[in-house]
Amino acid sequence: VAADSQKWVAGFGRLVKFDGSASTPFLFLDNDSKPFRLYRLVDDGDNLWVGTQLGLVLFSKIHDGGQIQDSYGLFGNLNPFPSVLDIYLSGDSIWLATSAGLAVAEKSNLDLLKSPANWTVFGRASYPVLTNDTVRRVISFNSQLYIGTPEGLFALNRSAGDTSFTRIPFDSGTSITDVEIENDSLFVYAGSGTYVSTGGAFSSLTISGLPSSPNTGILYGSSRWFGLSGGGIYYATGATYSAYPYSGMPDNFVTDVTVNRDGLITALYFRKAAAQLIDSVWVPRTYSVGDHNLVAISDSSGNAFAGTWGNALWRISPQGVLTKFDESNSTIRGVPGAGYYAVVRGLATDGQYLFAGVYRARTGCPIAIGYLPNLDQASAWDSLGVPDGITDTFIVSIDYHGGYLAAATEANGLYYCYVGDPFNKSDDTIRYLNADNSFLRSDAVRSVRFSPTGELWAGTNFGLSRFDPGLGANGRFVDVDLPAGIGPDISDLAFDPRGNLWVGTHSGLARRDAVTGQFTEYTPLNSGLVSSDINAVTFDSYTGDLYVSTSSGLSRLRSTIGHPTASVADAIAFPNPFIIGTSDAILGFNFSGAFTYRIFSLAGELVRESDLNTWDGRNQAGILVASGVYIFVLTDGSGNIGRGKILVIRK
Repeated sequence: VAADSQKWVAGFGRLVKFDGSASTPFLFLDNDSKPFRLYRLVDDGDNLWVGTQLGLVLFSKIHDGGQIQDSYGLFGNLNPFPSVLDIYLSGDSIWLATSAGLAVAEKSNLDLLKSPANWTVFGRASYPVLTNDTVRRVISFNSQLYIGTPEGLFALNRSAGDTSFTRIPFDSGTSITDVEIENDSLFVYAGSGTYVSTGGAFSSLTISGLPSSPNTGILYGSSRWFGLSGGGIYYATGATYSAYPYSGMPDNFVTDVTVNRDGLITALYFRKAAAQLIDSVWVPRTYSVGDHNLVAISDSSGNAFAGTWGNALWRISPQGVLTKFDESNSTIRGVPGAGYYAVVRGLATDGQYLFAGVYRARTGCPIAIGYLPNLDQASAWDSLGVPDGITDTFIVSIDYHGGYLAAATEANGLYYCYVGDPFNKSDDTIRYLNADNSFLRSDAVRSVRFSPTGELWAGTNFGLSRFDPGLGANGRFVDVDLPAGIGPDISDLAFDPRGNLWVGTHSGLARRDAVTGQFTEYTPLNSGLVSSDINAVTFDSYTGDLYVSTSSGLSRLRSTIGHPTASVADAIAFPNPFIIGTSDAILGFNFSGAFTYRIFSLAGELVRESDLNTWDGRNQAGILVASGVYIFVLTDGSGNIGRGKILVIRK
């Protein structure tokens, strides 16, 4: 907390100016655009000193709302660019506790900090008593400078040109994890216990009832809080220590997310079971994930489904009731020679049926189909596979739309199937599409998705393809180039109801506009995206929000059209009043589907007509309109109409 009460949070690759939902992240990336760790923050007027994994960084709090000013990594003869684990400011001096030793310099002239010669350093080569070059903490207490190291706590003595370190007599070899000043006391947290001094000898702090030793602690109000070496936070209530309940996500490696009709978010984690966000608390749903979680979807009743690698399919009710589906109660079959070891890599639903892509199902039927109202009965399951014309069992992704099922394979293209009534195979037709017979960009398909109008799209390891049934005798794929720097290896595809395509890759996110075909790129460098390594993209049609699952956490892109409506008759325009006169003035509509709009004056004159999703306040000639009341008319793809009024204010 800075002197002006502004909160700042240091983390992995990010410095966050913390203001709740309005928090601002600042990226810290190395020369290869990779994030690195931030360890310590110290307030210094208009600046922050940041101790990082790659040395010392000076961050301005006032320039352009916050920006990195400079970095320093050469401290005397210490190894270059060590981790700076702690910072202590004393007048014009700056002390650094680093992974290579202790360093001090005058900071009145910042340019001089660049020169190694302007730093005085202390390490075990000159002071063997330290026995370790890593210094974790540096702090001044009662005019005495102390350093904490993996080998213990030491006092630095500097007088009349004589410099020495004195070991503070704790248990032999005590590793120091933190040193803090509270009021008139110095607290030392170590592997052998917690110690306190008010200026004289240190005494052991009696702590009972904790499952492991504290790594750090703080007095807050009348309670003492401890962060434990074994994990978790505990606080004292009288003589009793209670665990503070953790309410965050169980892990940062998110493989997929699904949102049900009531807005309940279920997130899957790579090595841990799912968790559901209930009243701002992530509630774990404990089940075996086999090797790891893969894919999630919600049904029309609000249940979430989790496909796993090795432990088949799980249904998670909104109340947390878990049901497993494998070959004991469904047509989900394990891989050859592994019994019940079943891998579910794709999930789709039409509201009535559940389609599960079962990787290498040993029966040769990799598409399991379940009738949702009776899913608990084995008789409510059927399957598609080799007997029906799907001859490749390495299914990695599936999607369904209007009677058509698409099934992507790992290395042999995809299957485009008309299934009609899924339990009546007499009307089924199955087409096999690959690079040779239909110009698919690559046979290594990662994701297949149907657009809201039924267009088939495929994301491959070499980029994006769209199937055009009007080309050639039987249709073929058309290449769609991604923007430079995104992809080409696609991890997931998702459409919003307006037909905009969201493309997840391992190098960022791209949005393809349904009308213009133009792409917008999202990476940690230009957005709040937590990571460019994207596992899945999920669009919430109920709120209009987009969820991006990454290996470093979960990101949510808030809807730009407010709460969407599926009825064009209920559509509204916003902002209203619409103030124009600036380059970024945009009017939107909250209808979730594709539409065209017409803007009329009150006299009934047509002002603007477009199939874009927004209006920039200009007429057909590109001139800003005058202030006044205007009428909008939206027409959806079925000819349904919605109307409303807009108050335009011209600056």
